[in-house]
Amino acid sequence: MTLAEVRALRIAKKHVEHLAAATELVGDEPDSAEAQIEAAYAHDTAGRERLAIRHYEEAYRLGVPAAEKRNFLVGFGSTLRNVDRADEAVAVLAQAVIDDPHYMPFHAFLSLALFSAGHPREALAAMLGCALEAARPTAFDRYERALGEYHRELLGELVPPEH
Repeated sequence: MTLAEVRALRIAKKHVEHLAAATELVGDEPDSAEAQIEAAYAHDTAGRERLAIRHYEEAYRLGVPAAEKRNFLVGFGSTLRNVDRADEAVAVLAQAVIDDPHYMPFHAFLSLALFSAGHPREALAAMLGCALEAARPTAFDRYERALGEYHRELLGELVPPEH
C-alpha cells in the first residue's frame, strides 16, 4: 500500500485498517519519516502509546516534513506526556511554541505537559495565554486587560501592559 493510501485510511478514520497498513508500510520503508509518522499516529490512536513513541522518535530523527510538523509535534509531545515523559514533552512543545508562537494547540498541549511535569504555575500561565489569544474580542467581558496582567504575573514577566 502506498503512503497516500495509508494516509487516506487515517483521514477516513478507519483505525484498524490504518494500523495494519501503517505497520506494513513502516516495515517496507523503515527509513521514511512519513511511514514512521503514519505508524506513530496509528499506534497512538490504537492506545499503544509506548509503541507510538518509537515511531515518533524515529520520524523526528529522520526529519519531519514541514507540512506535517504541527500535527506531528502536538502528537509527539502529547504522547511523551502520556507515557510519563513529561519533561521531554515540555522540551518538545516549548521549542514548538518558540518556533511557531501563533499556533495555539502548541500552547494548550504545553500547558498539559507543564502540569504533568509538576509546574502548575507555568501550566496555568500557558493555558491563560492560550485562552486570551484564542478568544474573540470582548469574550472576557472587558476583563482582558486584567487577565493579561495576571498572565504576565504568572509568567514572571515585567512587560508593560498594552495600550
